[in-house]
Amino acid sequence: MPKSLGICLMAALGLALPAQETPHPNRLAWLSIFPEPLPEAVTQFGFEASNQFIRADRETAPQAQTQLQGDDYTLVSDLAAQAGAGRFNLRTRLTYRTEGYSSRLIENWHGLLGVGDCGRATLPCTQERYVLTRDGASVFDLLHPRLELQGLDLAYVLPWGTGDHGGRFGGSVQLPTGGEQVLQSSGGTNFMAGVAAWRTLGPFRFWVQAEELWISLPPSSPLRPVLDHGQFARAWAGVYCQGPGGSFWKKFGLDLSLSWNASPYRTGLVRLDQYGLQQTWTFRHADLPRWRFGFTEKAGTFSTPEITGFVVLRP
Repeated sequence: MPKSLGICLMAALGLALPAQETPHPNRLAWLSIFPEPLPEAVTQFGFEASNQFIRADRETAPQAQTQLQGDDYTLVSDLAAQAGAGRFNLRTRLTYRTEGYSSRLIENWHGLLGVGDCGRATLPCTQERYVLTRDGASVFDLLHPRLELQGLDLAYVLPWGTGDHGGRFGGSVQLPTGGEQVLQSSGGTNFMAGVAAWRTLGPFRFWVQAEELWISLPPSSPLRPVLDHGQFARAWAGVYCQGPGGSFWKKFGLDLSLSWNASPYRTGLVRLDQYGLQQTWTFRHADLPRWRFGFTEKAGTFSTPEITGFVVLRP
């Protein structure tokens, strides 16, 4: 499609797009202590609900043992401000971890779809376990409900181009807020550098984002025996399309993305060491322009044992 025709089509449909929005990370508990994605640097507030689960026959390796079952409920806040040519963004996350009651809901949903329950029926949903040990030493040990302020992410982002064709690059520093063993933060100061780009072709916008993360741990950190290296990468690729409008259903927009994340862990446990693909479905509606809602979960592998639903308000 010629560029001029694509621009005319976008204008005719009222589809002028803002910059590509911040992608959603995997909320697996072991990964939540590392830096957040490179942000769009727009003030917004979100609520996320995650179910965390590892089946019993995947819990043991020669040198490590783990247990993972619980529900995470997180309030996510992004506060952004202009600073020179770029923007600062402060992300805070207030997380409440508790028993895995939503496991029964997921089990019933899988039953309706005629697929396996991934072992959820074998464990009581009243159980809360965020546990990892290596050679008998405790790494993570959270067995009771807990409210936590997770690591604080301060980012600076420099954009270029427009909402139709453009990008951004920048980085962030993550400051520790609490102990590693209860999965509040990594206990050290971490860093992230990333770049994102997008291009609009007709009613579709294609986008990518890639990042490198550096982990800095205190000398006495319990994470040291299970981290193979202090640097790892992650990336997203996605496509966004907004409906042409008119009827209720044609006012929906969908951002569908696939992400990949290398794991810094080396425990012998497949579900910690081998990070799989993650799919994210983010919906919008023309009658609710300030709201986003959707879910993210594993895509084609079972090495990311979590599923997260979210809703975002952009005032």
